[in-house]
Amino acid sequence: MGNRALKISIVIPSYNQAEFVAAALESVIRQDYPNKEILFVDGASTDHTMRVVESYRKHISVVISERDKGQSDALRKGFECASGQVFTWLNTDDLMLPGTLREVAETMTPADNCSWALGNVVWIDINDQILRCWRGESYARWASPRHGLLAAGGPSAFFARELYERVGGVNLDLHYQMDTELWWRFSMSGAEFRRLKGYNWALRLHPAAKVSGHMFADPSDPVQQKIAAIQDTEFAHILALTQAYRLPIPTWVAGGLKVAHRLMSPAYLRGQFENRLWKGRHLGELLEATCSGGR
Repeated sequence: MGNRALKISIVIPSYNQAEFVAAALESVIRQDYPNKEILFVDGASTDHTMRVVESYRKHISVVISERDKGQSDALRKGFECASGQVFTWLNTDDLMLPGTLREVAETMTPADNCSWALGNVVWIDINDQILRCWRGESYARWASPRHGLLAAGGPSAFFARELYERVGGVNLDLHYQMDTELWWRFSMSGAEFRRLKGYNWALRLHPAAKVSGHMFADPSDPVQQKIAAIQDTEFAHILALTQAYRLPIPTWVAGGLKVAHRLMSPAYLRGQFENRLWKGRHLGELLEATCSGGR
């Protein structure tokens, strides 16, 4: 039955993505796990985002719509209002896949002493067509973040309130890699993640997306160049932050460990097979197959 006493808080940061909001909210509302709360934090959207949100208001514990300093600020506000023992977030253009919260509750039990769980990802387009399937490796101390390897991605992470607060929360100075930096600080605090078994998150790639928008843009565009410069600065910050934590091993050794870890990971190899099988097909087909045939 899992740990149904575990309350999971899902923060949904938002800004001008009205066309995707309903799907994101429904993906959380329809989770087969009752002990959850949704906190919707909007940056004063100028489209009809908030009209959509109002139609789901009875399902949402906290709604905030006001000017903010970006996604990191929205996340901070949401987590400060959250009452759950476990936190996560979902971007308004992405989806939480069925069964995810139940699996998180079954994984993050007091007996297992798990404070951090990482999920698996499906990349989709605006029509829910699959672009890529990816399953990550499990944690291994011989190929760990101390070796420079961190197989963590975006909002497919679930973490204990205590861990989040212990490391100081989201870095408000970061705009693009606030999640990556947070995962590194989790690792530096001694936390070891546990890999979930199912697909938990659908990352939607589209021109207006904050993270993937550059894939559709001209790299010579001044706006894209500014974004790239900010990302480079944030990446340099993370390298400096983690330098003393990482073991002093050659890059080629770290690369070899990464390859070996993946080749020894049944989940990762399964993801590579499923990518070939499902790429170009509709997300609904994958979900139907995994729900009927196991996650």
